[in-house]
Amino acid sequence: YFAIPKLIETIHFNDDMPQNKNIKFPNKKENILSVYEGDKWVYKDKEQTLNDLVDSKYNILDNHYESVDKDGLTPFIKMNYLKFRKYYDEGDKELSEIIKKECNLVLLNNR
Repeated sequence: YFAIPKLIETIHFNDDMPQNKNIKFPNKKENILSVYEGDKWVYKDKEQTLNDLVDSKYNILDNHYESVDKDGLTPFIKMNYLKFRKYYDEGDKELSEIIKKECNLVLLNNR
């Protein structure tokens, strides 16, 4: 369940890819993020931006799962991913809260 926060960290806070460093958490007391859009930084609602980030990284993860050779995956990995996918697609509140909490920690740790 930590693949999505890990993807956010790897993509948006990677020193080797400065062009992807397009999210800032300017003040942890505020419910806003600073996002680089076009040619400037704009403030966005943290919750909505976090939801968008989680959804986009889930899509990356899901597309990757669909494109890999399933024969190379262990039954345990397949079962865990399919279980995760089911919960995510059904909008499981507990899973959603865990993911958001972990993603929020990624943002805080990479300020």
